[in-house]
Amino acid sequence: MPTPRLIVADVTATTQDDLYTQVNERLIADNMVKSTFLDAVSAREEKFPTGLDFGYVSIAIPHIDPDHVISPGVLVCRNSASTIFHAMDDPERSLDVQLSIWPLVTDPDNQVGMLGAVIALIQDESSYHILLHGEDAQVADKLSHVLATIEN
Repeated sequence: MPTPRLIVADVTATTQDDLYTQVNERLIADNMVKSTFLDAVSAREEKFPTGLDFGYVSIAIPHIDPDHVISPGVLVCRNSASTIFHAMDDPERSLDVQLSIWPLVTDPDNQVGMLGAVIALIQDESSYHILLHGEDAQVADKLSHVLATIEN
């Protein structure tokens, strides 16, 4: 299996659809996902929202079945504006999200562990600030444990 990659993307989306399009373009350009990714992630988010409210901040963890992923990794998407995601625990509730973390797994056995590692990371408030504003090396250091969850 290829070594999981970390991608940090700074985007300027104003809507969730725009965010998904910009993320998809980046992941396609980096040969990380298949052409089915955009439709699949949009449909999954509609059915199973991925917004999480941590009290001090809301983030989203959009993820998709491994069938749509070519190469494993994590994309940290830092948006210049907030976009609306619906809460995982209450789909009727809207959350303003500026940071989204996109786990990309090729082995379904790794998905739950990776999602748990991302959630544990964000529970530390300082991690959020590093992921949103830090240099790429700082982000890579914070996410090293998350990436390790998808390595063999």
